[in-house]
Amino acid sequence: MDSTEPIDPRQLEHISIHNPRRILFLYGSQTGCAQDVAENAAREARRMHFSATVSSMDDYDRSLLIREHFVVFVASTTGQGEEPDNMKRFWKFLLRKSHPSDALDHMEYTVLGLGDSSYIKFNWPAKKLYKRLMQLGAKPFYEPAYADDQHYLGVDGTLGPWLAGLWKAALEKYPLPAHLEIIPEHVIFKNSFSLVFDPKDINGHPSIPPAPPTETHEPGSYLGTLIQNRRITHQKHSQDVRHIELSIKDPVFPGYHPGDVLTMRPRNLDKDVTEFLEYNGWTSIADDPFTIVENLSDHPLPKHIHHRQTLRSLLTNHLNVFTTPRTSFFQLLIHFTDNEDEKDKLRDFVSPAGQDDLYSYCHRMKRTLFEVLQDFKDVKVPLNYMLDLFPIIMPRSFSIASAPLVSVQEQHSHADSNSVNGEHNQQQVIHTTNGDLTQGNVDGELEWKVELCVAIVHYKTKLWKWRTGICTKWLKSLTAVADQELPEAETTPQTYESGEIKEVKSPSQFWIRLQRGTLKLPKDPNVPLICIGPGTGVAPMRSFLHHRIYAQGASDNLLFFGCRKREMDYHYRGEWEQLQREGRLRVFTACSRDQEDKVYVQHLIEQQGPLVWNYLHERRGTIMLSGSSNRMPADVTRALQRVIASQGNMSIEQANEYLNKVEKEGRFQQECWA
Repeated sequence: MDSTEPIDPRQLEHISIHNPRRILFLYGSQTGCAQDVAENAAREARRMHFSATVSSMDDYDRSLLIREHFVVFVASTTGQGEEPDNMKRFWKFLLRKSHPSDALDHMEYTVLGLGDSSYIKFNWPAKKLYKRLMQLGAKPFYEPAYADDQHYLGVDGTLGPWLAGLWKAALEKYPLPAHLEIIPEHVIFKNSFSLVFDPKDINGHPSIPPAPPTETHEPGSYLGTLIQNRRITHQKHSQDVRHIELSIKDPVFPGYHPGDVLTMRPRNLDKDVTEFLEYNGWTSIADDPFTIVENLSDHPLPKHIHHRQTLRSLLTNHLNVFTTPRTSFFQLLIHFTDNEDEKDKLRDFVSPAGQDDLYSYCHRMKRTLFEVLQDFKDVKVPLNYMLDLFPIIMPRSFSIASAPLVSVQEQHSHADSNSVNGEHNQQQVIHTTNGDLTQGNVDGELEWKVELCVAIVHYKTKLWKWRTGICTKWLKSLTAVADQELPEAETTPQTYESGEIKEVKSPSQFWIRLQRGTLKLPKDPNVPLICIGPGTGVAPMRSFLHHRIYAQGASDNLLFFGCRKREMDYHYRGEWEQLQREGRLRVFTACSRDQEDKVYVQHLIEQQGPLVWNYLHERRGTIMLSGSSNRMPADVTRALQRVIASQGNMSIEQANEYLNKVEKEGRFQQECWA
């Protein structure tokens, strides 16, 4: 085997395919981080001639689990201690009561969790997984680790030392065969995918008519048309927050529930993609069609990516070249430059001693993948390694800010400019398959409205460059029906492709999916509800309150809302004030910058201690909390503990136990995000 040529992992399989030196890496990943860790660890294992296979937990054939003897699990956390989507079915399988206690007694395993200690249920899926595997008889091979995104080096602060210890233990138990040596770092593995361009004739034209790249979408997706894309914060306010409204007319759309979550997969803007193509010298072939060929059996092309692409379509719709790169990006980049100074710098970045330097260069400065390539000018990215080097654009999730009974929009359409101004079409209320209500036109066509409250991520980095989040940048650029003043014949919906609004005459359409939220309303509408939702955390609260008030007729509702200034960023102010005048909602607003002393929602909760205690204790109500996971959830929790202690004549310790009991009963629910 020539050590200067790329190593094909399939060439290593015959060495040990029936050998105990086999490791299975199973991951549960929501944003792609756990998948990246698992795939990178598998590459390291193959350098030590382990037969390594990688799969998401849900894609793995669970019937084969009884044959596996060495498994490394990598599990991230989503929501409030929830399992990632591609781990849920696997986890439910493990929880079956029919499994005997020795079902996995043949297996040795370890678990790496990826989480954020600012969340209460830190690394909950990984910790539960570790415990459950042990209950089924599996034996821990190596101590688990729970990486913390709050570490100053991020997850790498835990990952590097943990992997070093894992490989040490693995090689002690499964030493290298005498005739083999560890494959050196300077040898690159074969690309996972190949881009096979369509043949051309002698004039450079396609020898066969090229089939245009086909856009695919994931199962369970529905096409939404953008109705509104409107800023609801004052133009002089530093934060741009958008009210987004979508219309869905798919006849098989199942509807949604209050508090559900909408996911969408954003795109890169055309002008950004063009700049990237130009920098890499790919402009002349940007629109040449090719077929993506899979080279590894355990590394298939993601289902939502069609095999037929062009470089432009792949970079626009699927590859995230404007994100902050992970360590694995720098590890692979070493192979793509002949500049020894650049190689030395990259090697330093990925070494244990260089982690501080990498963090300072990359994460602290918020450098993007593209900016790193511009810094390392001699790097030449081989086209066949694009899908190994550049991460996939992952879906973004947003709490739905509307109720299934969308005709409620007409009931508050006369509120002020912070409210939704809906059109007054003749409507009929329709019962749907999920037991909720929606609206339809009188001609019988069913139309669902889904609303979001989205903050545009826009900030200046330490490099003094303005940065906008990929999803919110894309959303901000989209054209809504409300933006159009064109004749009906010119407004036929079509999929939005351009980053420039002026280039598109039709309203934007894109595919969305729905997920059940973690917050659940009490079944009885007579149960009092306390909603705590500062900033865009008010989105799910708006969904719940609209449903309770307009669909269920509930009036025992409290809302604690927080913003900076009443006249700048009081989201949906007109709605809340109208509902309060009607006696269907009591609102307490903390405008932190409107007075000398800053006031936050936790201060108002303590001020309204008797009312909160009455709703929570005397009337056995429910508290729902949503918003930023930074300091707010802990501050609100302490405020609730003080209210319980003072109103219930308890010590703080007793109040904490009381609140924990309420949480176990499902009467204190949280959905917060970083």
